[in-house]
Amino acid sequence: MKQERYDTQRTIDRRTLVRRTGALAGTVALAGCTGTDGEDDENGADDGTDDDVEAVPEIVEVEDPPEAVYVPTHREQMRTLEPIEDGDVAIAPMLSYPHPFWIVAGGGEDSVERVDPEEGHGVHMMFTAWDRETGTVLPVDDGVQLRVFQDGEQVGSPLSPWTMISQEMGFHFGDNVSLPGDGSYAVEVELPALSTRKTGGLEDRLTEAASASFEFEYDEAFREEVVGGVEYLDEELWGERGALEPMDHGDHDHAGEADDHGHEEHSHDDEADDHGHEEHSHDDEDNHDHDGADDHSHGDHDDHEHGDENEHAHHEIPYSQLPPAEEYPGTLLREDGADGTEPTDDADLPRSGDAAVVATLLESESRLASDERYLLVSPRTPYNRVPLADATLAATVEHDDESGTDTVLEQTLDGEYGLHYGADVAAEPGDDVTVSFEAPPQVARHQGYETAFLEMESLELTVPEETE
Repeated sequence: MKQERYDTQRTIDRRTLVRRTGALAGTVALAGCTGTDGEDDENGADDGTDDDVEAVPEIVEVEDPPEAVYVPTHREQMRTLEPIEDGDVAIAPMLSYPHPFWIVAGGGEDSVERVDPEEGHGVHMMFTAWDRETGTVLPVDDGVQLRVFQDGEQVGSPLSPWTMISQEMGFHFGDNVSLPGDGSYAVEVELPALSTRKTGGLEDRLTEAASASFEFEYDEAFREEVVGGVEYLDEELWGERGALEPMDHGDHDHAGEADDHGHEEHSHDDEADDHGHEEHSHDDEDNHDHDGADDHSHGDHDDHEHGDENEHAHHEIPYSQLPPAEEYPGTLLREDGADGTEPTDDADLPRSGDAAVVATLLESESRLASDERYLLVSPRTPYNRVPLADATLAATVEHDDESGTDTVLEQTLDGEYGLHYGADVAAEPGDDVTVSFEAPPQVARHQGYETAFLEMESLELTVPEETE
C-alpha cells in the first residue's frame, strides 16, 4: 500500500539560520563534549594532546524520530583529501570526528544496532569509490581492509569498514578509528574486486582489486575544523520528514541563509544554504532533482591551513545519485488500484519502508534482457535518490489464467541506470507483479536514515495494458 507521506509533512517556507558550535570570532566552545583532549592521566601526567578543542562535539539527537527518512539536528563537517587513482577506480578519503552510526543485520527494528565510538581521540574515516570511466559510485562489497600507521608502526588491528549511506555523502564505506593522540598518520586501504553483477559500461570491468595510501594530520587544527564546524539546524526542522542535501565538499562555510524551502542552494556567488533541507512539497519536488554529477560534485576546498591536503580544486567526487524515474526505459509498473496513470516522477513512485521504488518492465530487445522481458527494480532514498544496496528482492508474476512464477531479482550495477535488482520475467500487459523485500538493505546508516528501510512491505503492482 502506498504511504500517505504528504499528510504528515509540511513545506519549509521561512528563512532560518543555522547555529554554529563555535563563536563567530573563531573560539570554539563546546560545553558538555565527550572528548578527553589534554586531560591528565591518573598519575597527573599530561597526555600530550592540546586541549583547546574537544575531540567530539556535543550532538543533540532527535527524540522519537519517525520510521522514515528525517532531518537530523545538525550538518556534519569533514575534511576531504586528494582522491587517489588505481587502475579503473578512484578513491576519495574523508575525515570527520567519531560519531555513532547504525548497522543492520536481518530485517525489522530488532535488526538495527547502534555503534558508538570509543572515548578518546580518533576520527570517523570515510571513503567514496567510483569507476573513473563512467563516474559510477561503487557499492563496495565486504572485504575492504583498512590499516593505520604512526611512525611506521601499525595502530591497532586492521579494520573492515562498513558499507554506509548518509544524506550528505550518499553511498560510501567507513568506520570510527581510534588514535593514540596528536600526530601524523599513514593509511592503507585495500578494495576487493567488485563481485556485484555488472552490466552496460561496467560489464567485464572492475575485476581487479584496488588500493590507496594517504597521510593525514590529527591535531588541534583538524579538530577545530571538523568539530568547530558542526552546524545545528533550526530546532523546528529536527525530525521532520526530509533530508539534507548532498554535501558540497568545496564549501566548508555554510553560514548563509536558506532558500524559502530550507533547501541548500549551491550557488555560484558563494552564498550557501545553512539547512541543506530538501523541499517537502509534492509540487516542487521535481525542481530539486539533482540530475547529473555536476550538480553535486564535490569540488574545491577552502584552504584550512593544511596545504597539500586540500589542494584538489579540479577533482570532482561523484555523489551516488540514481536517475529520476522518468529517465528509465520500458514501462513503469503501477500500484494495484492506482488511477490508471503511471508515475511521472519520484514523488509518485510506490513506497516501501519509506523507500521510493522504480519498477519498470523492459522489452526483450533491451540490452539487459535475454529471451524475455526484464524487470528492473530500483529502490532509492526518497529525497536524494541514493541506491539501497545489499537487499534481497523477489518478484511474483501472476497471469490472467491464475498461474504464477516466482523470480529472485539479482543485485546489478549498470553504467547507465546504476544499482538495481533485476531478472528476466514472463510478464504480459495486465499481469500482476508482487515485488517482495525478503531482507531490507544490509547497509549501515548515518543519522536520519537509521529508522527507515527496515520494515519493507511487498508492493502490489500491475503491468499496464499498453506497453512500449
